Amino acid sequence: MTLSRSKKRTLMILTDIFLVTLSLWLAYTLRLGVWFWPSQIQIWILILTPVLALPVFFYFELYQEVIRYIGHRGMLAIVWATGVLALLWFLTTTAFLFLYFDIETLFPLYFGPEIIFPRSVPVIFWMTLILTIGGSRQVVRWILIMPSVSSIPRAKKNILIYGAGSAGIELASSLAQNTEINVLGIIDDDKTLKGHVVQNLKVLGDRAEIEKIRAKVSPLEILLAMPSMQRKQRKELFKHLEGKKVAVKTMPSLNDIASGGANLHDLQEIDIIDLLAREEVIPNQKLLTVCISGKNVMITGAGGSIGSELCRQILKLNPLCIVLLEQTEHNLYSINLELTNFCELTNCNINVIPILGSVTNKKLVEEVIKDFDVETIYHAAAYKHVALLENNIWEGVHNNVFGTYHVARAALELNVKNFILISTDKAVRPSSVMGATKRIAELIIQGLSEKHVNERKEQEKFTSFVIVRFGNVLGSSGSVIPLFKKQIATGGPITITHPEATRYFMTIPEASQLVIQASSMGEECDVFMLNMGEPVSILKLAKQMVYLSGKMLKTNDNREDNSCLKIQYTGLQKGEKIHEELFIGENVTSTEHPMVMKAHEDFCSWSEVEKILVKLESNQNKGNKKIRQLLLSSAMRGSENSA
Repeated sequence: MTLSRSKKRTLMILTDIFLVTLSLWLAYTLRLGVWFWPSQIQIWILILTPVLALPVFFYFELYQEVIRYIGHRGMLAIVWATGVLALLWFLTTTAFLFLYFDIETLFPLYFGPEIIFPRSVPVIFWMTLILTIGGSRQVVRWILIMPSVSSIPRAKKNILIYGAGSAGIELASSLAQNTEINVLGIIDDDKTLKGHVVQNLKVLGDRAEIEKIRAKVSPLEILLAMPSMQRKQRKELFKHLEGKKVAVKTMPSLNDIASGGANLHDLQEIDIIDLLAREEVIPNQKLLTVCISGKNVMITGAGGSIGSELCRQILKLNPLCIVLLEQTEHNLYSINLELTNFCELTNCNINVIPILGSVTNKKLVEEVIKDFDVETIYHAAAYKHVALLENNIWEGVHNNVFGTYHVARAALELNVKNFILISTDKAVRPSSVMGATKRIAELIIQGLSEKHVNERKEQEKFTSFVIVRFGNVLGSSGSVIPLFKKQIATGGPITITHPEATRYFMTIPEASQLVIQASSMGEECDVFMLNMGEPVSILKLAKQMVYLSGKMLKTNDNREDNSCLKIQYTGLQKGEKIHEELFIGENVTSTEHPMVMKAHEDFCSWSEVEKILVKLESNQNKGNKKIRQLLLSSAMRGSENSA
């Protein structure tokens, strides 16, 4: 183990010289049935053998293999190399004999009583070479592995591999050298495989065996090696594993592997998407490109969770120019670097313009739109943390309400073709400052659109306003999922506001993709809602995450067990709802996209919206309580008009 690589190679070469000579001697012995004692000429034949062997072994790269990790490819190379050596030895020896003997003398050497070269020796020689050369490497491999295994008194992890397919075989092979784990075997739903041995591991049975194994072994971890498994099937499996006290990790999906985003052996925590079981809908390419391809596009809040994903997806749709407006320096730097690197790697000729500034700076917004001839604006800039805005009300109003007004007004006055407001389900009958500011932002867009409806008919160029609402996105800043993961990792407690609380969930990439498609369908300030599926119980989601991390929740039976996690109810925070809504009123229709719905809502007149804005601005110094009352009453009035 401590020898240098060159010394190890020298030792291997010397060993092979001895083994090649030994193999030929054994071939003669086995063929003749007695101990073989070479004659003078046969001694020269024995000496010739290692001289031929070394060039052949170097050609087949036998000395480049790391013996400790030699696999089937290395053994196959040995079979080929020894076969070529046996053939080359036969031809060379025959030529040597013909060179030094005439036919009359040579004949008895082959067929006479003193046979120098029995005809079956080359075949036997090849077989003995495979056994000695190949076997020596396997013995050395075993010797190298055994000390490290024996030095560890007990494996740290007990593992079951779920899936006996090619991915399971690859995973079993990669784990074979890991001395910190104990792979117990393989689980597969195909009952006919039970008892079979795969990569030296026994197929123990189907998923019903997991609970039996868990009763004997603790802790136990399941590695799901089925990257092609559908999300519905995964959800069904995870439901089966709930309460079994097993931790579950998965291999990445085939899409992630194919795109280079992940490696086959990269084990991951359970993807929350699998628990929600939302099936992906193939995007409509026509809808994706209408507002983007060949156009100058601006994204406000470009460094945020939704804004940055919009930037990534928009860049792939071939805009002429993409303008990133972001007020946080670090976020702007990060997304700009990512997009410019992508352009360099893909040789795309798209101009990426980073603009550091706020949407509340009316002059800056107007200058950017003029300078870069912006044709489409995705307005994602907003403060979104419900609890933070309850304590910073005017900042929320200033950014979410007046920031939206400045951008929308500039878009209208400068004839920007498309304006898309990214809204939220919290804007529907709002109970929080955040929801109220987003509802008033919607009213501003609706009011401006209605005010200029007649002017738009007379103009060749006009602004098409669209509002897109959706619920919580997984992985965004402030999301409950990262919080639960952190609490589980630190031993709890798991904090939940209310046992009956539910929320809608969607992934950031899916939401962004649907926003882009919805923006292409809008006419005269349409309001679209993304199909968020069924609302998810936060309590149920927390329980699933706890169980699939291999831990248990505290009950009356295990209250003294410190490894069990406690759920703690904190109560609804100010402005929070138990259940969120997506619609104001019930007049909702489908669209050409199955995941996008259209709401038919009455608008507030622009004169009413202006009064709201004037009241808000004139009361900005009246204190949080006064502004909050005004904000919620204004937002609710707008909701009542639309209901």
